[in-house]
Amino acid sequence: MRLRLLTALLAVPMLTSLSAPARAERTDVDVRVMARGAKFLGGYAAPVRVVLTDADTGETLARGLTAGTTGDTARIMDAKAGRDKTLSSQDSAVFHASLDIDRPRRVTLSATGPLSQPQATTTATSTQWILPGRHLTGGDGWRVELPGLIVDLASPVAYQQVKAGTVLPLRVGVTLLCGCALSLQGPWRAGDAAVEAYLVINGGAPLRYPLTFDPASSTFTTDVHATAAGLYELEVRAWMARDNNAGVGRTAFFVH
Repeated sequence: MRLRLLTALLAVPMLTSLSAPARAERTDVDVRVMARGAKFLGGYAAPVRVVLTDADTGETLARGLTAGTTGDTARIMDAKAGRDKTLSSQDSAVFHASLDIDRPRRVTLSATGPLSQPQATTTATSTQWILPGRHLTGGDGWRVELPGLIVDLASPVAYQQVKAGTVLPLRVGVTLLCGCALSLQGPWRAGDAAVEAYLVINGGAPLRYPLTFDPASSTFTTDVHATAAGLYELEVRAWMARDNNAGVGRTAFFVH
């Protein structure tokens, strides 16, 4: 009887340890966001907003902004690089998160940017399992891609007043989401971009204007003839078929 009681008492600590709840473990996650066909979305004031959410419960696990540079152009654009090559360098834009989790979590990443260019801001999401203590930091960490182009109307300015009969120069900047500029011979060629303006005068049928690239100013240009008085609404569309990137910019001006 005493032997059975002693055996039972000795077993209590063992059972207690087996049934103890798992402790939360620190689990690091590095998130990097790239422009489709180009570099990392860098910056410090308004780059990319990142939110990590438990896909099953909706709980927000971490949120913040990426910070850093757009990275090393040669390293990223090397066509001979293998699919397993790390594209990021030490200063490439990244969002660091440390999660305390006690069980595997199915996590959804939402990346929104570039926040500095609202007309081009887009969102990408991705979901994967994250295991306690298994840091998601190797290589580029958790890397996602944002599609699109930044279309920035330099002229005319919004709601500019123009006299009838004026020939108004239209100047438009077009870049990748990372701010990577188009040029004649660089890695992102202006010749691969189709840029068109659609002008609506007083609500009428749109008039189409193709734009051409000016290497001196690195902008796409054409002339708009301000004839009839009224409201001129302008939409510029940019398209790069190689990476299926598109962008739109809009403004309006008055002719009197």
